[in-house]
Amino acid sequence: MRMQVLVLGALGVSMTSGLAAVPIVSRHLSPNTLTLKDEDSLQDSARLLKRYHLTGAPVADGSSLSGILSRNDLLVAIDKEFPVEISADDFTKKIESLQQRQVWQVMASQPTTISPDETLLAAARLMQSKKLNRLMTKSTYSSMLGIISSTDVVFALLKCDADAAAGIDPDDFTFNCAADYEDEEDSSSEEDECSLGTTVESYMSSCLYVIPPSMSLKDAARLLRATGVTGAPVVDEDEQLVGVISRNDLLKALLTIPSDVEAAGGEAFAEAIAKIEKTAVADVMTRASITISPQSTMLKAAKLLAREKLNRLMVVQPDSGRLCGVLSSTDVVFAMLGCGAGMDDDDDDDSIEETRTGNLYRKGIY
Repeated sequence: MRMQVLVLGALGVSMTSGLAAVPIVSRHLSPNTLTLKDEDSLQDSARLLKRYHLTGAPVADGSSLSGILSRNDLLVAIDKEFPVEISADDFTKKIESLQQRQVWQVMASQPTTISPDETLLAAARLMQSKKLNRLMTKSTYSSMLGIISSTDVVFALLKCDADAAAGIDPDDFTFNCAADYEDEEDSSSEEDECSLGTTVESYMSSCLYVIPPSMSLKDAARLLRATGVTGAPVVDEDEQLVGVISRNDLLKALLTIPSDVEAAGGEAFAEAIAKIEKTAVADVMTRASITISPQSTMLKAAKLLAREKLNRLMVVQPDSGRLCGVLSSTDVVFAMLGCGAGMDDDDDDDSIEETRTGNLYRKGIY
């Protein structure tokens, strides 16, 4: 019997009531491609996260896991550091001080973990209750096995693998606002320095992927995977912004599956997933009630993102309400910690210690 359980676990299913239930965590782990250190500065940590295209990474104290640092931790640190009213000189001093603070001072200690044998929906429920985008995965007496992210969960349950994503053409959903700005490709600043007067339009993305409100959640997930973004504006036929659809919205939709259906598994669970896949984006998207103008400062954007606990802001022209860009919390964090658009991702690549990198478990999506 023990051998049978291990084989079933290797196939990535949980056994309840004698039927195959939802996929389990161990089969959908992300690789841990980067490990930070307690004594790393926030600026160096942000640069490493940017280089590896991550929004968070585990933090090690010697050989043991001491916590996890995420972009939200960095955003909260920025929000706490700066008062609403501040002089340009004081802003510069605080920026320099913040950049040199060490990881242990702002990271989330005692990271939330989950067993590799738990179901993906169990991971989703834990993420939602804790307001997290990722969980560390470990057995009771083991070291960390890997990471399960909300992206992993959404793409796995909606069956959005690389082949599925290849079936949708991102070019059909582009919305280029860059014509309103000097740089036709991207309005991001070429300078790393973020000052008190630096505005949102210097760092926002203006060549966007947008989603129609009538699109199914299945196709929305495919588009998010194909474009490598975690959320996108929802725009109607008149090119008016009506909402935002993100991986968190998709996660919430999946969590509407009743516990008894999850436990039963089999055909009932498959039907529940199929129903969610066909649901229209308009039915689950977040209404775009919180926006910011391109002329607002990055400090104002940082405080708005932190206060409202958002991952991105829709940037609209105040006079016309026209969508002109998206500013993510990652854009803000990287800019204010001195690793904005002007930083070369390949700089000092040889200086990265081998002990910081490497997959602890298996290839996945992060």
